Amino acid sequence: MIDAKKLEEVTANIGDMALKRRVKTVVEYLNIRPTDRILDCGCGDGLYLMVINNLYNCHFYGFDLDEKEVTLAKKNVADDSVKLTRGDIYHLPYQDGFFDKIILSEVLEHVLDDLRALEEVKRVLKENGLLIITVPNHNYPFLWDPANKILEFLCKRHIQKGFWAGIWRQHLRLYTFSKITQLAKKASFKVEESRALTHYCFPFNHVLLYGLKQILSKSLLSAQMSHTADKFSWQKKSQSKLIKTGYYILNKFDGLNDGISNRRSSVAIALKVVKKR
Repeated sequence: MIDAKKLEEVTANIGDMALKRRVKTVVEYLNIRPTDRILDCGCGDGLYLMVINNLYNCHFYGFDLDEKEVTLAKKNVADDSVKLTRGDIYHLPYQDGFFDKIILSEVLEHVLDDLRALEEVKRVLKENGLLIITVPNHNYPFLWDPANKILEFLCKRHIQKGFWAGIWRQHLRLYTFSKITQLAKKASFKVEESRALTHYCFPFNHVLLYGLKQILSKSLLSAQMSHTADKFSWQKKSQSKLIKTGYYILNKFDGLNDGISNRRSSVAIALKVVKKR
């Protein structure tokens, strides 16, 4: 069972509402039990691990290709019981059927062979184990990334690198519901549930978030504001009332995204799939 109040506390400083919704959806889909062995495959800076580790007492593992991200995750999670490893997704360093549940969030769009990656993830998952996938939606909202939406409509092109890359930043592909569902089935997973995540958003949301990230990296904010703008600093007592007010408004606005139809445009797609026998 999810401790809803605790989940709100741990995710309070996530200013990116699309990311916050993904995190909450993943936690909901996982339905974690105390004996579960869970892998965050493509853990990045360790956000999912930090959130889940503060909610449940389980066996957690993180894996990523980028050594810098693994180092950052160790710092952010700050718990030696969470085992973090660097490596190649095509050759995961775990035994067959090692995990009860696996998170694969915003990973498949980065790899050259998404089917091969998915099959390797399946190898280390137990029979009837849960895999939670999120990927960027090819049918994304116009306001999320107007520049690429216009380019795709007029020129059948998109910006993939640089400041204006938006939803395409470092992504080899985006997915439709049909495409990601077919991929999961091809890898012999049973699709239990799918969900569109974040239709309503502010214009150029990714530009605003990128700008805030640059400000944080250059330490241009006061310590109080930096704590509040840092998604890992939710336990810091010194929090900015101004930024907290901004979060309150954003959360209220994001409530419009509750229960949106899968037929609507959305920033991301979430799938809950099960490894078949």
